[in-house]
Amino acid sequence: EIQTGKVLQETKIAREYFGEGIVFLKNKIYQLTWQNEMLIVYDAESFKEIKKLKYSGEGWGLATNGKHLLRSDGSSTITFHDPGSFKIVRKINVRDGDMPVERLNELEMVKGEIWANIYLEDLIVRISPKNGKVKGWIDLSTLRSYLPKNAQVDVINGIAYDEKSDRIFVTGKFWPKLFEIKIVK
Repeated sequence: EIQTGKVLQETKIAREYFGEGIVFLKNKIYQLTWQNEMLIVYDAESFKEIKKLKYSGEGWGLATNGKHLLRSDGSSTITFHDPGSFKIVRKINVRDGDMPVERLNELEMVKGEIWANIYLEDLIVRISPKNGKVKGWIDLSTLRSYLPKNAQVDVINGIAYDEKSDRIFVTGKFWPKLFEIKIVK
């Protein structure tokens, strides 16, 4: 429940995996594993595992454009995959001018753009899915001032977009709060 944080349904991942990016597409939930090179596919209603698909490389963030699954691996590359086979469809290299943008982490599609957390930074980069060019930056460093002073928090690494209500949520690893943000141009 978004208002209370109460967990309504869950499933456990096998101990051998470190679960990372997760996304919903067409009544399925897709989850990356960090270093096991395994995509786990679940039925969205029952949370029962449907299948596992192998891939090459690390899994950090996962998003969808409604047709493909988009995966980050901690580099400056975003890989577009076919959701049925997880075969690579294409890749984009994220650049701000001539500079590659490294450490792309959590991904989310927001109003036709790819948003990505930059690992170890309080930043989100806004990316063109067509060519990987940076469209803008969002500085989230002020959110830390709203966290308890003694909180054992880690990196910002959560982005969620509620397209129906046009709401953007962000959080971080071990953060006790979820923030709804609005972007002011």
